[in-house]
Amino acid sequence: MNKVTQKDQWEFTWRDRNNRSTRLLFELDRGYRYKVIAHSEEDKAKFLDLLLRPPETAIVSQDGGLLNNISIDENLLLPVSYHGLLTESTGRHIVELFELCGLSEIETQEFLTQLPIKLSTYQRRLAGFVRSALMNPRVMVYDSILEGVFKAEIEQVRRFDDFYRRYSPAHTAIYLDYDTHSNTHTNANQTFIL
Repeated sequence: MNKVTQKDQWEFTWRDRNNRSTRLLFELDRGYRYKVIAHSEEDKAKFLDLLLRPPETAIVSQDGGLLNNISIDENLLLPVSYHGLLTESTGRHIVELFELCGLSEIETQEFLTQLPIKLSTYQRRLAGFVRSALMNPRVMVYDSILEGVFKAEIEQVRRFDDFYRRYSPAHTAIYLDYDTHSNTHTNANQTFIL
């Protein structure tokens, strides 16, 4: 895999297991959504290694990507602080993001004190989404986020990107999933099969 990085687009050459080459071109800062279909965990990991460059990119993973031994509040603030993005308005931004996702300020304050290990699959993804959104990335990757959530929560998870676009309408979204879930509805500008 070769990567050519330009200011307004990322171009990758992907070689599959049969040594076939595919050109992956992601237009940045235009509000596009992409769908990327992987055949294996190895392909997903390889793709993420190629793409992920915090804070320019952030990922909402299946488990939320949270550390289980610290509170949700600490999980949210740790990467923001590490990358020098912590501001006076970060706390307000956290409350606003959770409110967009349906939690009141009181529910948010209670949620922030929880340990990730005590949360449901949806709640971990919600915390992971807020953590990623706080980074204000140019590229947001949603890694198999519809898998394993209850039907009642699927619509909420699908709306994560809509919520984030209120703050950053031009960001690029990439929905990464396996081919077994490729029929999942995503309004993508383009689909790539690895």
